[in-house]
Amino acid sequence: MPLFPVGADIPDYYTKPQWFIGRVKYCHEHKAADLLGNMGVEYYLPEQTVSRQWSDRTKKCKVLLLPRYIFIRCLNSKRVEILQGVPSITGFMADHETKLAAVIREKELNMFRLMVDYEDRLITIDKAKFSPGDVVRVKCGPLMDHECELVEVFNKKCIAVGLGVLGSARIELPLSYIETIEDKKE
Repeated sequence: MPLFPVGADIPDYYTKPQWFIGRVKYCHEHKAADLLGNMGVEYYLPEQTVSRQWSDRTKKCKVLLLPRYIFIRCLNSKRVEILQGVPSITGFMADHETKLAAVIREKELNMFRLMVDYEDRLITIDKAKFSPGDVVRVKCGPLMDHECELVEVFNKKCIAVGLGVLGSARIELPLSYIETIEDKKE
């Protein structure tokens, strides 16, 4: 039985190079990058230059933003070859909903690259997965313990409080100030 019905369009996931997230052995990120480069595979290892203060001096150092991960652009079918050719890579992150290897869209990765390359302040990666429309609870500050909706305004995450016919009031808060409400009972 064919994987796709005859005459059906084959998804880009299988026919075009995608950005996959490779998991790497501890402290093997640069070794994996070198091996991928030698294989002619496009990769992105996000690093940022930061100033580190010692008792006698300040030094600029490169730090990995996502230790133990590397972005790899390839065809889905080439992932097995990469796993066999680069022992430092232990696997690929999976999307829990589709059960396929997770893919980062080109547009999102390009925006991330711009942020890394041109932002002077230290970038922090927030593992919390918030989406506009989520009902969240504020964890600290004057609005602590209040529930509201997360919205996106001008590409900034804000919380919004409904005010009936008047509309809603919104305020921008750091994502570390909010948490999702699990299994909200109504």
